[in-house]
Amino acid sequence: MLTPDSSSAAGAAEQMRFKPSLQRPCATWVSEHCRPGALGFGSFVGLARLSLLLGWLSMSCLVEDPPPYTEPKQTPPRLDHAAATPLLDEIILANSNDIIRFSIPVTSEDAGEGLTAVLYLDYATGVDAYPIDFSNLPASTLDDTNERAFSFSWKVKYLPPGCHRFIVRAGHASTMSDAENVVNTADVAEAYWWANIDVAAQDANQLVDCPIASRGGDE
Repeated sequence: MLTPDSSSAAGAAEQMRFKPSLQRPCATWVSEHCRPGALGFGSFVGLARLSLLLGWLSMSCLVEDPPPYTEPKQTPPRLDHAAATPLLDEIILANSNDIIRFSIPVTSEDAGEGLTAVLYLDYATGVDAYPIDFSNLPASTLDDTNERAFSFSWKVKYLPPGCHRFIVRAGHASTMSDAENVVNTADVAEAYWWANIDVAAQDANQLVDCPIASRGGDE
């Protein structure tokens, strides 16, 4: 048998079953249901992703040690034939007591060793060489954009009239220490000029009875 009090209690319980939740969204972490212990699975996944991101950023900031430095390897000199003065395909005209000037740019990886060039007159294989001038350059690298050039000058004297050949042989200092007996011919670069000395005007532009071209011992 129901009493008035039991009837009221039952009604209140029934109302509680169907009463919608009036719980407000979190405003601060102080709220009981908003504390970390109350976070759901989605929040956990978000924290995990943030942790991975921070780990990746810390790894990407690591700087690897640079590779060990290696000395550049020495390369044979390269003479710039196109920039030579006088031009290599030009017949030089000169008379006794004239001064002939020569220059030719060079590039090389020297590994700290300087270059030496020797200018010869009528150089030929098996014949005593006649060096007439020398030129030395400090060591440089292939990355150096400053032009280097060998320069020579010679006063014409004691030559029979006619065709003569000037040759420059360039190499590193150790290679050219004995320029007439070069051992390491792979380190030698050469260039040639042809000249008519004390010739008649009508013969100025033709080369007659010139010394035979030679590679200076490479033949």
